[in-house]
Amino acid sequence: MFCKKKTFTKMASLAVSAALLLSACGGSSSEPKCAELLDTSSRDISVSVSRIENLTSDFLMGADVSSYLSIDKSGAAYYDFNGNKVDMDGFFSLLKESGMDIVRFRVWNDPYDEKGRGYGGGNCDTNAAVTMGKSATAAGLQVMIDYHYSDFWADPNKQMTPKAWMLMSDEEKAAALESYTVESLTALKDAGVNVTMVSVGNETDNGMSGEKGWTEKCELYNAGSRAVRSVFPDALVAVHFSNPEHDYVTYARHLTDCNVDYDVFGTSYYPYWHGTLENLTEVMAEIADITGKRVMVLETSWAYTLEDGDGSGNTVSHESNSADPFYSFSVQGQADEIASVTQAIANVGDAALGMLYWEPAWIPVQYYNVKGSDADKVLDSNRKNWEKFGSGWASSYASVYDPADAGVYYGGSAVDNQALFDFAGYPLDSLNTFRYMREGHEAEGLTLSQVIMPAPISIEIGEDVYDYLPMTVRGELDNKQRLTFNVEWDEDELSKLTAVGEYTVHCTITDEIPGSDGTPRRVMLKVNVLPHNILTNGDFEKGDNTGWDISNPMAGVTRDDPYRGDYALHFWDEGAVSFTASQSVKADRDGELVFSMKAQGGDLGDGHVVKLVVKNEATGQTYEGSVTLTGWQSWKETGYYVETAPPVFTVSAGDTVTVTIEVKGAAGGWGTIDDVFLAYKE
Repeated sequence: MFCKKKTFTKMASLAVSAALLLSACGGSSSEPKCAELLDTSSRDISVSVSRIENLTSDFLMGADVSSYLSIDKSGAAYYDFNGNKVDMDGFFSLLKESGMDIVRFRVWNDPYDEKGRGYGGGNCDTNAAVTMGKSATAAGLQVMIDYHYSDFWADPNKQMTPKAWMLMSDEEKAAALESYTVESLTALKDAGVNVTMVSVGNETDNGMSGEKGWTEKCELYNAGSRAVRSVFPDALVAVHFSNPEHDYVTYARHLTDCNVDYDVFGTSYYPYWHGTLENLTEVMAEIADITGKRVMVLETSWAYTLEDGDGSGNTVSHESNSADPFYSFSVQGQADEIASVTQAIANVGDAALGMLYWEPAWIPVQYYNVKGSDADKVLDSNRKNWEKFGSGWASSYASVYDPADAGVYYGGSAVDNQALFDFAGYPLDSLNTFRYMREGHEAEGLTLSQVIMPAPISIEIGEDVYDYLPMTVRGELDNKQRLTFNVEWDEDELSKLTAVGEYTVHCTITDEIPGSDGTPRRVMLKVNVLPHNILTNGDFEKGDNTGWDISNPMAGVTRDDPYRGDYALHFWDEGAVSFTASQSVKADRDGELVFSMKAQGGDLGDGHVVKLVVKNEATGQTYEGSVTLTGWQSWKETGYYVETAPPVFTVSAGDTVTVTIEVKGAAGGWGTIDDVFLAYKE
């Protein structure tokens, strides 16, 4: 997972440990008497999961639980479904009983400073993998080792060289990587750990161990692969990339051209950021077809609540999710996400190897509530444990290795609300999804509690509205399960979409509705009819940069986070963000022009610039409209349709009008521009 704390914020609750609760409230049982301080309702939710019919016989389901050991050392407790506290052996047995086949452990080369103080994130070295791996093996689980080949987090934007390899040549680094991997795997083998798969690198789209070129990366992949073959000859070798919306076909060709020896092409897939399930299936099926390799989702997750449990803030929170998501933020939502991602990769066919959930056991050390009387004491205790045992995403000690990120944003877990255990360590029924996907499971007596109104759509005059209308809607049952229902649209209402303006149209659900008395259920949709856009590719739906002069390759047309349709102008850079995108058009008649632009994004820093500039070159008339970006899917608009005094240009036939998008911001800033309109006012 992309674990920069800075990025987590783009996108606490009374903290009292079991011991503090018992001492403050009295009692000696594992369930404190004042448990009302912690919302325990999620424990009682029973999820519904349909049986997945097309799983291959060797399809693997499991999870990355790399943080478990550090959380256990910090004093947090885990429980089984009967409320009994479990030790490490019991924890891994619980995962097995819940339907998991395999667990993954990340391994960093040397995640410690010169005084031996851990960088955090689980302090995930070989010794930790050995300790957990023995218990996992005893429980009957397979083990996957995920080598980051770094001393700390490696992800698409950060692939740092281990300290010991800093001054090595490419050849020396490959030799060191092979030797290190042999040594690490030998320790696991000698301990009897059942290693059946090894990932040589973690989310290595843009680099690995400080190397950015494909030739250099492939040398490192092969060095790791040779090590795996020598120690665990029957284990599968995996390569791991981060986002199926990236150009995986080109990645695969590089691997083939460089004769990389591997068995599994793995991807991360987080619905918050990585596109549709249909695209996931399509891309991974294409990869399987052109490479002949197995394919697998190596990371995915979903939040069961938007609350924070440890006082350190979360990737997914109330602040970062203003839009209604496809899955509910609930226990059932987690089950829905796990099952649908599993179904999507299973739909690839025989090449599909499995799905892993990311960090289902990364719970708070102590449950924190900012309004609680002991909040300061609990947060202070959490911080001490994060530092001492590495149970937060990063400790302050990591600043010597990663000063720009961990050195500034060190702290607790940013994913405690995406665990499959609640904040006190009790398992949620979503943990059983792995078993339910093979058996099927239906919660009883459910009824439809609400229909989720479809997101508004925008069309240009003359476009066929059916190209944009959803033909299904989402409904939510009273356990938060979301189902898809087919609909029919009101033809009379659609026939009135003939002029620029905002409209409301309705559809009727045609499927059987759980708990319904048979009364037809109508659903509303808002439609914005826009004037004809005289810009070329103003909505970027050509899928490329056609029509636009873009000053820097940090921006380009991709499938990442469009507002409407399939494509948008997406930007990101690890350095300072700065680019323009412009095009000029000639007015073909006298009239008045209006214009607008939508944008979303974050991490651009204070005082960032996201601006639409429109200039009539003939008259000099200029409009500048800016927006401030506040997070993922938090769309902002500037121009005619949102301003109190709408800007309008008067043009004569032959006038040249230039439209320029200007973006400037801090390093690591990201975002999307879409629906840039220049149109005659009708």
